[in-house]
Amino acid sequence: MRMKAGLALVAAVSGLMMGCVEESSREQAPEGLASKDDARVHELSKATSRGREFWLAFPGNYQATAVLTLFIAGDTATTGQVRVPGQGLSFDFSVTPGQVTAVALPSSVAQVAVDGVEPKGIHVTAGADISVYGLNRLLQTTDAFLGLPTASLGTDYVVQAYPNVNVLNGSQFSVVATEDATEVTITPASGVGNHAAGVPFQVALNKGQAYQLRSTAAAPSDVSGTLVHATRPVAVFGGHQCANIPDGTTIACDYLVEQLPPTSTWGRRFVTVPLATRLGGDTFRFAAARDGTQVSLNGAVVAQLQRGQVFQTNIQGSASITANEPILVTQYSNGSGFDGIPSDPFMMLVPPFEQFAAQYTVTTPSSGFRSNFANIVVPNGVVAEVMLDGALIPASQFQAIGASGFSGAQLPVALGAHHLSAPQPFGVMLYGFDAYDSYGYPGGMALAPVAEVSKLTLSPREGIAVVGDLYCVTATVRDAADRPLAGVRVDFAASGVNSAVASVNTTADGQAEFCFEGTAPGEDVVTASIGSVTDQVQVTWTKPNAPPIVDAGPDLEGMASQQLTLRGSASDPDGDPLTYAWSYVAPPGVHCTFGSPSAPVSSIQCDGAGTVTVSLTTHDGTATATDSAQVVLGWASELTMCGLPRYTNGTSLKACGWATAGGSSTGIVSAYFTVDGGAPIPVMPDAGGGYVSTQLHLTEGTHVVRLSVVDALGHVTWREQTVSADFTPPVLVILSPTEQETNPDPVVTMVIQQQDASPATVVTQGFVTEDVPAGSNVLRHTVDLVHRDWSLVHVRATDAAGNTTEVVARVYVAP
Repeated sequence: MRMKAGLALVAAVSGLMMGCVEESSREQAPEGLASKDDARVHELSKATSRGREFWLAFPGNYQATAVLTLFIAGDTATTGQVRVPGQGLSFDFSVTPGQVTAVALPSSVAQVAVDGVEPKGIHVTAGADISVYGLNRLLQTTDAFLGLPTASLGTDYVVQAYPNVNVLNGSQFSVVATEDATEVTITPASGVGNHAAGVPFQVALNKGQAYQLRSTAAAPSDVSGTLVHATRPVAVFGGHQCANIPDGTTIACDYLVEQLPPTSTWGRRFVTVPLATRLGGDTFRFAAARDGTQVSLNGAVVAQLQRGQVFQTNIQGSASITANEPILVTQYSNGSGFDGIPSDPFMMLVPPFEQFAAQYTVTTPSSGFRSNFANIVVPNGVVAEVMLDGALIPASQFQAIGASGFSGAQLPVALGAHHLSAPQPFGVMLYGFDAYDSYGYPGGMALAPVAEVSKLTLSPREGIAVVGDLYCVTATVRDAADRPLAGVRVDFAASGVNSAVASVNTTADGQAEFCFEGTAPGEDVVTASIGSVTDQVQVTWTKPNAPPIVDAGPDLEGMASQQLTLRGSASDPDGDPLTYAWSYVAPPGVHCTFGSPSAPVSSIQCDGAGTVTVSLTTHDGTATATDSAQVVLGWASELTMCGLPRYTNGTSLKACGWATAGGSSTGIVSAYFTVDGGAPIPVMPDAGGGYVSTQLHLTEGTHVVRLSVVDALGHVTWREQTVSADFTPPVLVILSPTEQETNPDPVVTMVIQQQDASPATVVTQGFVTEDVPAGSNVLRHTVDLVHRDWSLVHVRATDAAGNTTEVVARVYVAP
């Protein structure tokens, strides 16, 4: 007898897939997934062993009096219902986190048909995610299965069971419909009753109906490899009424049952660890979903399979199992008579490592098994980081599994619940033995559509990043029809000068993003893999750029117009070539020129005095650095200009000033006036006080008059003033009131438009005065005319140059 699960065994079923599928996978279906088939692609993004709806069945045990129980657990307090619609049965249940709820069903719910449809589908619903185990228990022939939620189901299955060995012949499978009008096409792998091998037949099912087909034929009759294809999602169960493993010479038989995953969730890469205490190896079976499937064991090809074919072998020691197409791998415990070790047959699915999770909660039965074990397979890089119940598992417990990249361990565990976790996805199998008794089940798995993966593409194909930054790549996963696949775990690894690993589930758009930080310059290869489907891209890491170091040189002092030398310098820590640029900020009216504006050393000459800030800027192609210095400039000579009028209406103007040589000079050699930078008008300082003067002839407009003197050393000193020559009188226009207007009151507002190139003063009636700026102005002057009759209003505008315009307006006030 074996009991694969019991009350305590399922205590932690609710945690089987904690963290295995990201919450982002629960979003609404992406735009464009309009058809029902496309919607299924999205539903698979949520496919794990937890859910809110299940369709289950209990295939027949070898006696009809078996005790049938559903064990339900969840992380969230919730309520739900178990119904067998075809039998009018309904059972309410509630879930308390950390506890297991048992729902007992009558033995009449078990399927008894050898080849027939029965109304025995079991419908489980809940308000929150739950896990469900089904236990079919009979003395010395007990088995259990992990229920798969409706969201995880599919339409294409290949049955895995066990062959008849002429002890108790009962290789069998069951199909449960989740929707009405479901047509199931079944192609038996071997002749079963009236159904010939390889000849398809159809079974019509409505929601809740269950079909069972059992072979009672002599060995080697086996329903394994039978093809099941449905028009709508169905649940499929495979097993045996009571199987002797590996053959009829081995005692004793035991009931087998497993709910089978759809072929869309099968994988290509598996790693296994032998069952602890057992001798002579374990029995394994590989089922193929596609033609041309080649299966290798530890790198050696052991089977060439077509769709529906099953290969059975004995494996001793840890093993790596790979296939070029998706396969289903099942590990069996041999009967006690195989090696004389207390045990019994059991069958458990081996998850592909594409469906591994990063944490599990598993539980042994609460009693009845003297030995309990957890087989663990983990990536080699994290053997020292696997936690069991909050404590690190010693790395010495693990042994490398060939060149698979994984290591395995057989860990004795105490009765009760256990939590396991690791930084990367890993696999867990839990099992136990007693006299003619045993149980075993996978700790959990994702049920993503990894078998449908046809294209895995990384982008960008190459990139450049700076050490210390994050670099991100995006993996896009699609099926053969170029549809996005959601919920598929993509394993990323960066190798080269940097290393990083991560596993990320694809979102509804079939994409997963991986980011890592570079700590060293050089080349990295980023690999994304889903089982044996891989893609690679390259990234080049460059050192962070160090900005250049620049020095504008010392501060300088000198004279206006004197040529001084700026001695700047710069260097780059990375040795990058540099470019240079000088710039300056000078007082108003002072202009400077650089002799070599693009070199670190340059001359500078300014035509005026004051403090000039000079800046040297360097650029290394990426970064810029700037430094500044002060150049303080004085005048070489003492120079004063006579005050010139700011505005004048004369065409001729006397300009004058006083000039004497400075202390460092040997005398003034020339002096001259200029107007607007034009031709010099030479003057000669008198011997007494350095007085100079000349008569300037001006045109209308604004002019800059400069007096410059040159000493014997060639230093130029200058002063300048601005003069505006305005020969045009202001323009005055009375806008209102006009002579045609009749004003009702003697108090009248005169609206006046004035325009002039110079500021002006506008006076109305001799007492209303307003100063206005140059340009066009509109003024409003209010005057009291006193008399109610015709009056004259006098307006005068005088600009700053002395030009005057007067106008007189006639204004009428009604009597």
